[in-house]
Amino acid sequence: MRNCCFFLRIAAFLISVRLFCGCGDPVPAQDGKPRVTAGLPPVSHVVRCIAGDRFDVISMLPDGKSPHDYAPGPQEIRRAAASKLFFTTGMPFEERAVKALSQVKIVDVSRNVRKIPFAEEDHHDHDRDHDHGHDHGHGHDHGHGHHHHHGETDPHVWLDADNLVRMAATVRDELASLDPAGKAQFERNYTVFAERIGKIDAAIAAKLAPFKGRALFVYHAAFGYFAHRYGLKQTAVELGGREVSPSRLAGVIRKAREAGTKVIFVQPQFNPACCRALADAIGGRVAPLDPLAADVEKNLLTMADAVNSGFSGGGKK
Repeated sequence: MRNCCFFLRIAAFLISVRLFCGCGDPVPAQDGKPRVTAGLPPVSHVVRCIAGDRFDVISMLPDGKSPHDYAPGPQEIRRAAASKLFFTTGMPFEERAVKALSQVKIVDVSRNVRKIPFAEEDHHDHDRDHDHGHDHGHGHDHGHGHHHHHGETDPHVWLDADNLVRMAATVRDELASLDPAGKAQFERNYTVFAERIGKIDAAIAAKLAPFKGRALFVYHAAFGYFAHRYGLKQTAVELGGREVSPSRLAGVIRKAREAGTKVIFVQPQFNPACCRALADAIGGRVAPLDPLAADVEKNLLTMADAVNSGFSGGGKK
């Protein structure tokens, strides 16, 4: 049985290598339209809004999956290989996937956005609990397991309204370069999208204005842009993809009690028991907050409602 499992793994590996090396037929686009692929569902939403009906737009990451432990399979690679463009934000799985897409133009859709670092408070706690003076690298998150280091920027750029508009402009320009006949349509779609995002941004800013300076307690540090945009302070339970230590949990409990918070927000891609323990310790509850929902416009409003509801339960800055 052990030998059988071993040979099955070897066979699967060889098939993957064959496909990653460009062998095998790409999965064709639907309805004969040219295809473009986005690594993430919220990015694919932006692309669809600009592309209209001129492209077949797909997301490589399936709904409900975490980008930090996802590995695209041969079928996903074949589908992306039939694309004219691949829009990436630099997530680790995207960086691995693009190595197999030698015939596809790779576009960093976040290239013109204002990026922010991961919270320094979290880095200091991370250093104290885990690193003990290790020197840190710079740039994007390159390792499996989502370890963050000093100098890294937060990759969840789509959770800032201004960034969304900048990303849409990049998409508009790239699609127009690829399909000059559709340039006027892409321009119109971009204008409508930017106006819609502006209204959403204003509505959220008004809703969350009473809570400026409040601590937003989350399990995973995916909400830095949202917090920064609306004057909140993100505090994450989990740091660097590592198991939460008892000392770390105790420290977060202390901070939550000091802040008077009653809600710990958790991504649906995670189900950490420690957050339930933390919520019990502060006499609060766990609530879902999803940074990866495909309809990023609706999701920003949903997130604002969830944060407003959580903060309205009382507490101090």
